Amino acid sequence: MLEEPAAPRRPPLVIRSLPPRRVVAGVATVLAFAIVGLLLGGVLGGRSRLPQMAGASSSRAEVRFDAHRAHAPHPKGESVIARARHRSIVVYRSRHGSRRRSRAVHGLVVEGHRIPLVLLQISRRGDWLHVRLPGRPNGSTGWVRRRDVTIATTTLRVVVQLRRHRLELRDRGRVVLRRRIAVGRSLSPTPAGRYFLVDILAPPDPHGFYGPYALGLSAYSTVYTTFAGGDGQVGIHGTNQASKIGTDVSHGCIRVDNATITRLAKRLPLGTPVDIRRG
Repeated sequence: MLEEPAAPRRPPLVIRSLPPRRVVAGVATVLAFAIVGLLLGGVLGGRSRLPQMAGASSSRAEVRFDAHRAHAPHPKGESVIARARHRSIVVYRSRHGSRRRSRAVHGLVVEGHRIPLVLLQISRRGDWLHVRLPGRPNGSTGWVRRRDVTIATTTLRVVVQLRRHRLELRDRGRVVLRRRIAVGRSLSPTPAGRYFLVDILAPPDPHGFYGPYALGLSAYSTVYTTFAGGDGQVGIHGTNQASKIGTDVSHGCIRVDNATITRLAKRLPLGTPVDIRRG
């Protein structure tokens, strides 16, 4: 994760199940998978290499799968998550649907498990969704067909304020958690922008460099195109160097204390918006 821990380069990936959490007003209970093991070469490795958790909800109705609200406007304070129905999805440059102006975005199958592919909706025009995409360049967007995705909503949002070294978790705009963080150095800054959560990982050593969890974002370093075997994906993770929280110290990732990253990992669904601001 844009970091350089003193650890083995590539530990084995082993899938384990997290406790299932109730989907309120949904159509089914979703079992969330986390990956035990991390590409400890210093980078998450990008969503093209790393598995993703299934989008799960907490018991507070923070996520809803809206089969019956597909065409209804969503209330203020909710973000719309589009989950691909299949392993890959065709993304178009415009909503006119020209194949010559399209590309496929692929999900993954890890040890026999198909990993959900999520996108963050910006707007809707008829049967088309304008969505944010994971990958370079930061802020990439495209159009997908409504029939190719299922729709979920979340009231949660993460806001990162770089100069203040502060992370806030907001629920319908209300701050429910506020913590100090460490961010990127001036030569390897944490990129500002609007992103979303694409994978959640559990390193084999919860007391190690990354702490108990690492949350992979759709953001990528503006300095490193490759880093220690990965592709420069930015994430939020724990730390075994708590004294450095509140400073500019990382290669671009965001560090929080281990108790906080555990709370975030257990509460946030894939697709949760993450706003990284310079202020």
